[in-house]
Formats: sequence, C-alpha cells, structure tokens
Amino acid sequence: METPSDSESLCFPVYELDLEDDLRRLGVATRRRAEFRSGPRSRFEFDSGSSSAAVGGQQEDVVDPQGTRWRCFSTGGPESRVNMSVLQPYLRVLSHGGYYGDGMNDIIVFASCYLPKNSLVNYQQVMDHLFRYVVGTLDLMVRENYLMVYLCAGGQRDKLPGISWLRECYTTINHRLRKNLKGFYVVHPTWYIKALATIIKPFISSKFSRKLQFVESLQELSLLVPVDQVQIPAAVSQYDEKL
Repeated sequence: METPSDSESLCFPVYELDLEDDLRRLGVATRRRAEFRSGPRSRFEFDSGSSSAAVGGQQEDVVDPQGTRWRCFSTGGPESRVNMSVLQPYLRVLSHGGYYGDGMNDIIVFASCYLPKNSLVNYQQVMDHLFRYVVGTLDLMVRENYLMVYLCAGGQRDKLPGISWLRECYTTINHRLRKNLKGFYVVHPTWYIKALATIIKPFISSKFSRKLQFVESLQELSLLVPVDQVQIPAAVSQYDEKL
C-alpha cells in the first residue's frame, strides 16, 4: 500500500493575492469574447469605472466597526455572509485556470495546499466561512460548462476537510453547477485521497462518480486540459518534479 512520504509535506510560499484578480481578469476576457458573439451580457461584464456594489451575485465588501471585512453572496437562495478577514490566508485555495474547448468553458482549480490545518483554534469557523466562499465564488466564476482540477500535493492529511464538509459542499452547490461540471480531475492522489473518494461515493450521484478521474502527474494533466493559465503552487511543482 502506498504510504505518505516526506514529499507530501513540502513547504510552500504564502501569497497575498486573492480572487479579485481572477474576477477582474474574467471580466476582461468575457467582454472580449462578447465582441464576437450575440446574446445577453455575461455576469462578469461591468463598467470598470463604476462604483456599483455588485458583480453578479457578489456585493462589494463591507468593513464593520471592528475592522472585519464581510462579503455577501446571493446565489438564488438566502444571502450568505462571508468573513473575508478570517479567510485572508486561505483565499488562493480557489482560482480560475483559463478556458478549454470552444466558448466559455472554465477551468477551476482547487489547491489543497492552501487549506487551513485542522489544529487551528478557530478551524470550524474558518471552514464554515470557506464553505460559503467556495459555493458563492463558484457560482460567480462559472458561466457555462467547466472542469474542476483538484491539486492534492502539499495538502497533508491534517488539511483535508471532513466528510461532512465535503458532503455539505456537494449538496449545497446548485443544480446548474453540478450539471455543467464536465470533469473532476484529482492530481497527485495519495492513498488516503483515493480512500476518501471511496468513502464519499454513497452520497454522490453516479453521474458525478463517472466524472471523477485520478491524474498522476502535471504532464498527464496537460494532455487533458490546457494548463498555461493554471496557477500551479510551488509545493505541487516540487512534488511533481520528484516523481
């Protein structure tokens, strides 16, 4: 049986960049593509000089008297408030990795090396807000069909979300996002990731199970999707080089 090695515990740099850069880039990309197609405007198309308080279902962040930054998402249900201050060190967990195929087919990247350790004193609070952030941001980022790339390297077992957290994410993501997911690529899967995938199968649909695919290297990933715009963390690159 494969067991965890030291290479799964590589150090990685901490970046301050968060998803606003991805959303701005998406807005520019969508406007450029819109020049060549007809139809309604994308949710990412907004005036750069506007002081509007909303982009799609995301409102402008608000800072309360205690200095905490809050972000609200509206995805068709009750409005969800996210404490962005507590999430600041973990915002790079989710990023946009460009497009594949024809049209607005998104590549969404989830990097487990940026997840919080479960030894954090406020771990449950962080994960609760991270859950709302992931669900709300996915709804903003994805316009049509999309692929999810899950980068395992650098995400030690003490960073793995609990089964209940994964189940809640899956059941809370709206039907549009579940239907439009065309593939879920798990890159550098360890033995416990494969075991976890087996455990969660009972509460996910057979359609979703068929979309799940284990990818052993970045080279193999490049044969499946274009990776030129995918932000690969240093921990993932270092792990891949040692294979």
